[in-house]
Amino acid sequence: MKKDLHQRLRTLLFLVPYVVRHRGVSIGELAGRLAMSDQELIRELGFLMMVGRPPFLPNDLILIYQEEGKVFVDLHQSLETPPQFTVYEALALATASQIFSSQEEIGAAATAVRGAVDKVVKSLPKETRKLFADLTGRFLLLPGGGVPHLDMLRRAVDERREVDLEYFAASRGETTRRTVLPLGLHHHHGVWYLAAFCTQREDNRVFRLSRVLGARITDRIFDPPGDFDPVAFIEESITVPLTGEQEVVIRFSPEVARWVQERWGPEYVSVETDGSLVARLHDVSDEFVLSYVASFGGEAQIEEPGELRDRLREQAAETLSRYA
Repeated sequence: MKKDLHQRLRTLLFLVPYVVRHRGVSIGELAGRLAMSDQELIRELGFLMMVGRPPFLPNDLILIYQEEGKVFVDLHQSLETPPQFTVYEALALATASQIFSSQEEIGAAATAVRGAVDKVVKSLPKETRKLFADLTGRFLLLPGGGVPHLDMLRRAVDERREVDLEYFAASRGETTRRTVLPLGLHHHHGVWYLAAFCTQREDNRVFRLSRVLGARITDRIFDPPGDFDPVAFIEESITVPLTGEQEVVIRFSPEVARWVQERWGPEYVSVETDGSLVARLHDVSDEFVLSYVASFGGEAQIEEPGELRDRLREQAAETLSRYA
């Protein structure tokens, strides 16, 4: 299946620019160049009609049609003008592309990704290329650890399809089954959350993905509310719990204590006699703690758990070795 998807992607990536350059190419000639039958080509043209933003209205980004056995493509105005990147936008693009440039991960398509990035770099002004090379040497983007159900829920949000959830409700200590209308996802303090309308509660709710034990996307389509902001709703609804299964203790130096105290408040932090600050956080992800403490550049340290403190020490040593 994966191979078929890659082949289809390569076909579509060839088809659109070719027809743009050879406007009015015959179906027979185009099918021959793609090594497919006329009927197969017509099916691909029908698929391209649905390329766009949800709910995937025809002609949203690409208008492709045939007249008297000839194929034509009209692109949306946003696709007609080449994008202009700043050096930092180009850096972000090239860094993110590392995930997709591995031959083992996506096969031959990796060559196309690397070629596209090379073209972006060559288009930069000469005086910025050295800066670009220096910056890309300092950044590495790694694939995520694979959050359970995240990809499926993203698809459900995009396609506006109801989802049947098996969810552990920590407040009641029980597993519940419910049907939800997924409205949006948000990453907060290293944790993924889903904003959704719960049909059982008949109200909007926030679900923590780490507590989703099972999820099944359905064929039922729904119309989301037009004025609902899922990110704002999640931000307003969630707080770091005062108690939980895992406690992280972080000590901040007096130099940053005031800022940290304003950020977290007295519920989470206590002031020590030497002016330092101790924060106790519960059920936050390891990734959030590691990046958060590292961002203080030595003005913060993890006291508990010891395993997390050791991980941060190892990461800091590895980073320093790159600059040695």
